[in-house]
Amino acid sequence: MFDIGPDEVALLNDIDLRELVGRLCEAELASQGLSTAAVTWGGNQTAADGGLDVRVSLPIGALVDGYIPRFSTGFQVKTPDMPRAAIIAEMRPGGAIRPVIQELADEAGAYVIVSSHGSTADIALRNRRNALREALTGVANAAQLHTDFYDRTRLASWVRQHPGLITWVKERVGRALVGWRPYGPWSGAAEGVEAEYLLDDKLRLHLGGQGDANAQPVADAIDELRDELAQPRKMVRLVGLSGVGKTRFVQALFDARIGSRPLPSSLAVYTNLSDNPDPQPTGLASDLIANRTRAVLIVDNCPPDLHRRLSELCAASGSMVSVLTVEYDVRDDQPEGTQVVTLETSSPELIEKLVQRRFPHVSEVDARTISEASGGNARIAVALAETVEQSETVGGLSDDDLFHRLFRQRHAPNDALLLAAQACSLVYSFEGEALAGDKAELPRLAVLADQTPREVYRHVGELLRRDLVQQRSVWRAVLPHAIANRLAARALEDTPYDLIDQQLVTGGTDRLARSFSRRLAFLHEHPLAIAIVERWLAPGGLLGDTTALNDLGRAMFENVAPVSPGTALAALERASGGDPEVAVIVLRQHRSLLRSLAYDPLLFERCASLLALAATQSSDERKSKEASDTFVSLFTIYLSGTHATIEQRLRVIERLLRSGEVRQRSLGLAALDEVLEATHFSSFDRFEFGGRSRDYGYQPRSDEDVTRWYRAALALIERLAFTEEVLKPELSGLLARKFRGLWTSAHMFDDLEGLSRRFAADGFWRDGWAACQQTMRFDSDRLAPDSLSRLSALEAVLRPSNLSERVRAVVLGGWSGGLDLEDIDLEGDITSEYERLEAIATELGAAVSANEAIFADLLPDLLRGGNRAWAFGRGLAGTLENSRATWSRLVRGLEQIPPEDRNVQVLRGFLAELWEQDRGLAQDLLDAALDQPTLIPFVPVLHSAVQLDARGVERLKQALNSGQVPVCMYQNLALGRTTDHLAGADLRDLLLLIADKPEGAR
Repeated sequence: MFDIGPDEVALLNDIDLRELVGRLCEAELASQGLSTAAVTWGGNQTAADGGLDVRVSLPIGALVDGYIPRFSTGFQVKTPDMPRAAIIAEMRPGGAIRPVIQELADEAGAYVIVSSHGSTADIALRNRRNALREALTGVANAAQLHTDFYDRTRLASWVRQHPGLITWVKERVGRALVGWRPYGPWSGAAEGVEAEYLLDDKLRLHLGGQGDANAQPVADAIDELRDELAQPRKMVRLVGLSGVGKTRFVQALFDARIGSRPLPSSLAVYTNLSDNPDPQPTGLASDLIANRTRAVLIVDNCPPDLHRRLSELCAASGSMVSVLTVEYDVRDDQPEGTQVVTLETSSPELIEKLVQRRFPHVSEVDARTISEASGGNARIAVALAETVEQSETVGGLSDDDLFHRLFRQRHAPNDALLLAAQACSLVYSFEGEALAGDKAELPRLAVLADQTPREVYRHVGELLRRDLVQQRSVWRAVLPHAIANRLAARALEDTPYDLIDQQLVTGGTDRLARSFSRRLAFLHEHPLAIAIVERWLAPGGLLGDTTALNDLGRAMFENVAPVSPGTALAALERASGGDPEVAVIVLRQHRSLLRSLAYDPLLFERCASLLALAATQSSDERKSKEASDTFVSLFTIYLSGTHATIEQRLRVIERLLRSGEVRQRSLGLAALDEVLEATHFSSFDRFEFGGRSRDYGYQPRSDEDVTRWYRAALALIERLAFTEEVLKPELSGLLARKFRGLWTSAHMFDDLEGLSRRFAADGFWRDGWAACQQTMRFDSDRLAPDSLSRLSALEAVLRPSNLSERVRAVVLGGWSGGLDLEDIDLEGDITSEYERLEAIATELGAAVSANEAIFADLLPDLLRGGNRAWAFGRGLAGTLENSRATWSRLVRGLEQIPPEDRNVQVLRGFLAELWEQDRGLAQDLLDAALDQPTLIPFVPVLHSAVQLDARGVERLKQALNSGQVPVCMYQNLALGRTTDHLAGADLRDLLLLIADKPEGAR
C-alpha cells in the first residue's frame, strides 16, 4: 500500500522532522499556486531559533488555507511529546511570551506546534490545544492569533496529500519502497538537484508526436508540457535516443529555475523500471487512484505494454494521477490518448559545456574532442570523459582510439567481450535470458561470436555494468546507437554473411530477422550493409518482390529501405508494373516510405507518381484518402519532408491537372492547394529515416525565396486557366480560397493584382471579390497602410457593377459573410448580417423579375442553386403578375439542367411567397408537379415550402406509392416545422408509409 502512517512519522529524527515540515509547507504553497520562497527553514536543529523552526511569510492578505492557516504562520517542531507543561514552557520561557509569538499575534498570524510523538487521543489533543491558549494569557492581540497542535496522525494526513513526500519519509526512516524515489537527482548521483539544467536554443523538443512539426527549443516548450502534466488523467510519453538526457529533462520539469510554471516536486513519484520496483507501477497507481491522491507518476525505461496499462488505469474516471513514461524508442508505439514528446540530441556546444562542468580537469580542447565524438549523446560524452586522467589529453586520438577508450572504460582489453558485443549489436534488440530452446536468441548470437551461450550471457552482464547495454524485462539492447552501430559494422566485416543469414535471417527466427534488418537501417554508409540490402531488394532477392511479402517481409523492407533508397524505389516501381489492383495495395502499404524516399530531389517525381497511382486507382475511398493525404503533404513550402524544387513539384501537379481523368485532376488541385498555403503549417508525418540525417525538407531562407515559390505557382494557374478552359473555374476558385493568406502573409501583391484583373476581364469574378472583402474585413487591422490601400483599390475593380453581377455576388456561390453592397437600400428593421443578406437577395429577385434579359441570362445558374437562392425566389414571386407563366418558365429551365446539377431552392422560395399571396394557386402548382417528370423527384422538397394540410398529405402518399420519388427525400422533409397543424392520424400515416418502404428504396 502506497501510504504513510503515524508510526512512520514517529521514526523521524528531529532534523528530518523539521525538514519534513518545511517541505510540506513548500508543497502546500505550490499546490495553491503560491510562491515557495515564502517558506524559510534550515540551520542546526539545536541552535537558537527564537521559538520557530519553520516560518511562512506571505504578503499581507494573501489567501491561504489548509494546514497553513494564515498568511503569516510559524511552526515549532519537536520530536518529543509536548504535554501541557512542555507547551507552556516552550511558549513562555522564563514566564514571558516569546517575542516571535507576539509578532505573530500582532500580525493576526498563526502559531503551530508540531510533535511527531504527540498523543493521538482526542482528549489529549484537546488538552494540548487548550494549553496553547492558556500560554497566551495576558498577551496583546492574543484573540487574533490562531493556534493549533499537529500530532503525528495529522502530520501523516498532511504527508498523504503530497505523494512525493511519502517516498521521502519512507527513505528517511529506512522503510523505502523498493525502486521508488521522491524528487531528486534521478539522472545520477554525479550531480545533485541543485545543479543547473544546461540548455541552449539547439536543444529541441517535439510536442505532439515523434518527428512532429512542433519542434521548439526546450526553454520555450517546457511550460507547455508542464501544463499537460498539471492536469489529472493526462498521459505523456517522452522518447528519444539513449543518452540524450531524457531523465535529466524530466527532473527539470520540477525545477523552478527553468520556465515559469514548474510542477510541484511534492507530486513527483519516480521509478526506473530497471530497479525492479516493488510495488509494480500499476499497483502503486491503483493505490493512488483509490486514495484519490493527486500525483505525477514517472516511470523511466517504460516499455509500451506497461505504458498502455498505466494509460488505461490512470485515465479512468475519478483518477487524480497524471503519468509520464520515458523510453528510448517509440517507433512502433503510438499509444492512444497519449501526448508523445521527443527530445532531440544535444548540440556539441551543450555537450562541451556539460563535460567541462562535470569534469573540471578536462581541458577545453579535450572537451571539444569528446563533444564531437559523442554525436550529441551525453552518455557517451560522460563515459569518454571519465576515462581521461589528470594531465592527460585525448585531443590527438583517432575515432577508433576514442571508441576503444569508451568501450573499455579503464578496464583491460578484452577481445572476448568485444566479440560478444559485436555479435549482440548485429540485432536491434535480443532476448537476453534464455540459453536453450527453439526461440532462444543468445545461442544464435553465441555462434556469431564463436562463444558458448553462457559466455555471451556473462559478457552481456559486463556490458550492462559498463552502461553499454540496456535492459527492459527479458530484452537487451546494445546502446547508445553510436556504439552499437560501430560494433555492428565491425561484426559485418568479421563474420561471413552466410553465417549471419543462417543464424539471423533465413535460418533464424522471424523476430531476429526483423531486428537484424532494423540494425542495417543505421548502417547506410557501410559498403557491406549496402551490399546485403541491395541483394535482398534485387529481383529474385529476399525482399525483391514486394507484391509477395508478408507482414514480416514488409517490415524488413521498410527497415532496410534507408540503406539503399534507389534500390527500394526500384522494387516498388516493379510492383507498379504488374497487376494494377495488387500494385495499388502494395503502394498504399508503403505510402509513408514513399514519402520518405521523396526527400531526395532525384527520387521525388518517381515517388510522387507512385503515390498518385495509389491515391487515384483504388476503389476504397478511405485508403485512397490516406494515400492522397500523404501525396499532398509533399507540396507545402514548410514541413514537406522533401527538398524537391518548386519547379519539380509544379511539373507533377501540371501533369495531373492536364490529365483527362477526374480523380487525377482533383489530386492535382489538392496538391496545388497545398503549394499555395501561406498561413498554417503542421505535419504529423515522420521525418526520421533510418540512420540518415534528415530535416523537415525545403524551407525558404529569405523573403525572395518565398516570393519565388508562390510566383511560380501563380504563374502555373495563369497559364493553365487561360489555355485549359475546363480548369478555369476550379483554378479561379482555388485562387480565391488562398487569396487571403497570399495577400496578408506572403505579400504577393503584384502577382495577385495582375491575375485578379485578368480573371475579372472575362466577367465578374464573384469568388475573387468575396476574397477581397473577407481579407479587408478580418485583416485590415494588421495590414500596412500601403497594403490595405492596394487591396481596397483591387476590391473596387472586382466589385459587382450591374444587376447581374450583384445577383452573382450575393445569391450564387457559397461564402457570403461580410459581403458589402452599400448601394442597396433596405427597408425595415434589419438586426443581423444574415437578415441583411436575405433582404438583399429578396430585393435582387424583385429587380430581376422586371428585367427579362437578365432573368434569362441568370436562370441556368439560379437553377443550380446558391446560398441565397430561396430568398431570391421569394423576391421573384413577390412582384410578378403572371405567376403561373413564370413558374412554367422555371420548370422548363430546370429541364435544361443535367439531373445531377438541379437545385429547386429558387422554386421553393417562389412557392413560399406565392403561398402567402395566393394559397389556391400554390396548391394548384403543387398538384401539377406530380404530373411533371422533372419535378417529381423534388415533390417533398417543394412541399416543405408550404404548410401541409390533409390534402397535401394525400398527395405525398400518392407520390410515395408511385415509386418515382426516393424515400430519403421525405426523410429530409422538415415535418416537424411544416405539419404542426396536421391531425395526428394523418401525420402518423405518412410516417408509417415512409418507414414501411424497403431499405433499398431509402
